[in-house]
Amino acid sequence: GKHFSSGGYIMGFLEATPEHVSKLAWNVAAPARCAKPVIAANRGYCFGVGFELSLACDFRLVTETTQYALPEQKLGQIPGSGGSARLQKIVGITRTKDIVMRSRRIKGQQAYDWGIATEIVADGELEAATDALVKELVGFSPLAQRTAKKLLNDTEDSSLAIAIELEGHCYSRLRSSEDFAEGVKAFHEKRVPVFKGL
Repeated sequence: GKHFSSGGYIMGFLEATPEHVSKLAWNVAAPARCAKPVIAANRGYCFGVGFELSLACDFRLVTETTQYALPEQKLGQIPGSGGSARLQKIVGITRTKDIVMRSRRIKGQQAYDWGIATEIVADGELEAATDALVKELVGFSPLAQRTAKKLLNDTEDSSLAIAIELEGHCYSRLRSSEDFAEGVKAFHEKRVPVFKGL
């Protein structure tokens, strides 16, 4: 489509129960909980809950015409599905205040420069770039991908010492995996490894 998301259904906001809002926040966080890598291909508008959903993904691809925004201030509200918290982790408190408190739109290039977007491509190349990223990720060990994602998510707020300790445990576990043995064997045999996720 022309746009990723223009945000939530504003007319229904007043009728939404606290349970509905809580369930929405849980659903928006699903990409972060998913064991597999999750890619958001953000074309055009990516506003409100659509931006929050994208922030929960592992990779965000944008074009020159992509626009991100958390415009809830214009409704007398704040983001309600983790958007401000996730954004602050990525760009810091100063830039997050600028985006959230001013309902400011961020264009694709700026999103890339600030680290919100993983990659920026021309408007007509978003699908091809997304397909290329999928192909790249599928070539890696599913077990190593799951482990890396969980480790990075779990240690985001940890001290350096704890993060290094957990990384060491994960590294040791992967050393006994069939995929690691296959990767090392394929490297020595100068061939592409065939990973099974074991």
